[in-house]
Amino acid sequence: MKQEEKSLITKNKIISSAAKLFSERGYDETTLQDIMKLSGLSKGAIYHYFKSKQEILDYLSNYEKELVSDFLKKLVDNKELTAKEKIERVITYLSANEALPELTKENWAEKAPFALLNTLKNTLNVLSEYITDILEQGNCNNEFSCKYPKELADVLVLLIDIWLDPTIVNSDYEEMCNKVDFIILLLDKFDTPLISKEKGLEIKEGLKRYYV
Repeated sequence: MKQEEKSLITKNKIISSAAKLFSERGYDETTLQDIMKLSGLSKGAIYHYFKSKQEILDYLSNYEKELVSDFLKKLVDNKELTAKEKIERVITYLSANEALPELTKENWAEKAPFALLNTLKNTLNVLSEYITDILEQGNCNNEFSCKYPKELADVLVLLIDIWLDPTIVNSDYEEMCNKVDFIILLLDKFDTPLISKEKGLEIKEGLKRYYV
């Protein structure tokens, strides 16, 4: 096995162990000794990649941002999908994608609240820009007429990535389904019917992962 592959495996051990511990115990209650024990790595091996527990948390926070950014960039550049199809995929990805980090499903933000602030900043700064691009594509293709694409993008991000996230806003499953219906109705009222009822049902099905 090449050294680069070994390094990646070691780093992933640290990250996955820290994510599990932060989720179960909280950031403050997790020590580097705990991460060492769970990962089976020495203190020197961990310090080779991360100089502190804070660096590990920062890496975890940025990891999701990188995943989402990569997904959205490819989606914006996709010439085969309509703007509406792209928006539907964004919503599905954010609300029902099990590939997102395990921390997201474990209410990690509640246990490391200062990390939540960083997440919220990334949400508006990163997601909104890509969604604005998609809405402007829809305008150019005459799929719909969105007078305020940037503003609508901001609203969609806040509604979908924050308001529709039960790890941030405490809601039971029925309330979450009502929120999906509300977002669909809101978009229809503004003459930008971006989410079909079928896609809405798919989103609701995906949200069940938070309640199992």
